[in-house]
Amino acid sequence: MSARRSVRAAAVAGFYALLALAALHAPIFNAATHVPVDPAFSVTDYYHFHWNYWWIRHALATPGLSIYETDYVFAPFTSSLALHTLTPFWYPVWALVEPLATRVASSHAAGSHAAGSHAAGSSISMTAVFFTAFVLNGVVFYAFLRAEGASAGWALAGGALIQQLPIMANSVGWTNVNLLGWFWLPLLMLTWAQLVRTAAGAPRHGWRALAWALLLGASVWAMLLTDLQYPLLGMSLFVPYGLAALWRRPRALVLRSFALLLVGAAAALILLWFAGPLPYLIGYAGEGLSPTPAERAVSIAFPDCFLVRCERDVSLGALVLPGLLAALLLDLTLRRIQPARLRPRLLRRWLWLALVPVPLILSAGAEVVIGGLAVPLPYRLLHEALGGMFRYPERFAAPAAIAAAAFIALTLTPLTRGLDWRVGRIGLPAAALLLVLAEARLFRPLPLQPLPPAYAAHARMGEEPWRYVIVDVPTGGSSGEGYVGEPVYATAQFYGLTHGKRMVNGHLSRVNTWHYMYMRTSDPMMAWLGGRRYLEPEAVAAQMRERIPAWPIGYFVLHQRWIGREAPALVEIVGAFNAWDDLLCPPEVEADLIVYRTRWHPAGCAARTPPHDAAGSYRVDLGADDDLRYLGHGWHRAEDIFGTTLRWAGAAVLTAEPVDVPLEAFLYVDVPPGAYRLTLAAQAFHEPRQLVVSINGTALGAPVQIEVGALETVVFDVPAAAIGTGQHVTIALAYDAALRPVDLGMAADPRALSVAVESLVLEPLAP
Repeated sequence: MSARRSVRAAAVAGFYALLALAALHAPIFNAATHVPVDPAFSVTDYYHFHWNYWWIRHALATPGLSIYETDYVFAPFTSSLALHTLTPFWYPVWALVEPLATRVASSHAAGSHAAGSHAAGSSISMTAVFFTAFVLNGVVFYAFLRAEGASAGWALAGGALIQQLPIMANSVGWTNVNLLGWFWLPLLMLTWAQLVRTAAGAPRHGWRALAWALLLGASVWAMLLTDLQYPLLGMSLFVPYGLAALWRRPRALVLRSFALLLVGAAAALILLWFAGPLPYLIGYAGEGLSPTPAERAVSIAFPDCFLVRCERDVSLGALVLPGLLAALLLDLTLRRIQPARLRPRLLRRWLWLALVPVPLILSAGAEVVIGGLAVPLPYRLLHEALGGMFRYPERFAAPAAIAAAAFIALTLTPLTRGLDWRVGRIGLPAAALLLVLAEARLFRPLPLQPLPPAYAAHARMGEEPWRYVIVDVPTGGSSGEGYVGEPVYATAQFYGLTHGKRMVNGHLSRVNTWHYMYMRTSDPMMAWLGGRRYLEPEAVAAQMRERIPAWPIGYFVLHQRWIGREAPALVEIVGAFNAWDDLLCPPEVEADLIVYRTRWHPAGCAARTPPHDAAGSYRVDLGADDDLRYLGHGWHRAEDIFGTTLRWAGAAVLTAEPVDVPLEAFLYVDVPPGAYRLTLAAQAFHEPRQLVVSINGTALGAPVQIEVGALETVVFDVPAAAIGTGQHVTIALAYDAALRPVDLGMAADPRALSVAVESLVLEPLAP
């Protein structure tokens, strides 16, 4: 019998594994290159859930760190993770798979692509978490229905219904692994029922009852490590079910069961204290939180998403309520003609039906509109009682579905038992199962998005032994209570898996909002780097001089794909950074990443020396991929005109009010000391321009005229005294005017254009 049960259990687990494989085939077979996405949103939560598990491993391996406090996101602030969706429960799955997955990804990578092995390894590991959660949800609910008295066929269909709930697919799309643990609700009820049954045999089996009590406590602990919301979400099931298990039981058994419950609760508290967030919850300071108003809480859209599987939002699906109604009507119709021995157990059946309305109504949120009339709902009271901290009533859909599925299975089991076994035990449950899978669109691939591009620069940072802060640009952050900057800015947190350093950008749930809100507009440096405030050079430079050694800041990393390769803000930031040579090293450009190491950094700085040819001439190609290393203020975006790259001079620093265009553009280079011949390839816009070139404040002769129509070369002699030490040589191009095409009726281009520069060459002269 034991062997038969083992085979049956393995078959059930295999069945739900196959369903999980079918539902998750898209992320499983693309795990090394893609992550799931909700197509209705440009950014989902994948980045901070991946970072969570990197952080847990790092904190456990580093003396003095706690997994429940961190300054690795929103640096330099230290934030509590007690209420963050850290989800340590799934960490062992991720930690077992990730090292092997990373090694495999690294072995198949080469060159700079090896930098993506950490991302690929984490993505594969997170997909293993998805798969494990799907299997557990199906298996545990199947076992629960069997224990409640459902037949194997209806239990299989019920397990599939819970496994394929819309909230499961939605949670995978957002990588919300904290919301994949709905198996905890039936598992705790199963454990409690077993505890009561074992306690009935005490004192002969008292040690067994104690073991079940400890197991109940450990399960509560593990459930809370998955998400702190589960007790709230499952309370409408736990309490009635727990009391029903003691209904009409001897008083001694009731007292014994409650005593064992207290033992389990004590075990859970001990585990939560020594291996959980309890100490940090007790000491949690709620300053700076910004709870969501009840009206903005995310609920299930009424009535549509209670009756269909909505594409965008969490829904109840098309089977839960119709299936509940159909089972109820079928029972009321057939119970009069069915033999009494085939009728359902009334207590169990009606208990589960009675447990549906509370979570169902709560899932609708603060109010529903019926016929133009707004009807207030009980969630508003719950929202106020919890201080606005529970902001997703849609999640009550899962407890409602669990209760409904139990009622359906327990009702249909005896109603179909009197039919031919091929119909009652196989045919009808199989048909119901196929209906569940069809409604879940089982074989439709879940939407995916590519992993963020990998950069060798982050891998090099990860190899550095020093502790420092990385400032990603544009700056931004979020906590679920709002964003600073565009939501995509926070996804720079994902690169923490590779570089392993403290960073400013990111997302932490239920955190002091000041840890990122200060960046919005009140901080000159952070707001300017986020594109939310105009440049105040003196204020920003002063903040950088203070923060670089104090935090300390090791790198500023500019993401061109977020700023915009042709955005004026990009050239402005680069121009300012290149001018502050005492603060920042010359940048390194990798694809769309511009990396500025700070002068504080122990590794020091590379020279800003342009490439040179065999004759020793140094050449700056304006408009080329690496010209950002040399740019100062005054330049527009790079252009490629029939294969010739160049930049126009004439850009002004962005300000709130229009200002006159400065009549200078700057370049910075490092060259050996000595005399040079400077050759400039330039062309004027619309009319000839008078151009004066100076180096380190020394004008190189009289003004020269730059003509219109084609690039021409002008040559200047540069004395050694002007070059000086050759470090941070400032080359200024002063012109007499700049014109806007839009003012001339030539085009809609509003830029002020003076001269276009294709290249600048410094040729050493013999002493």
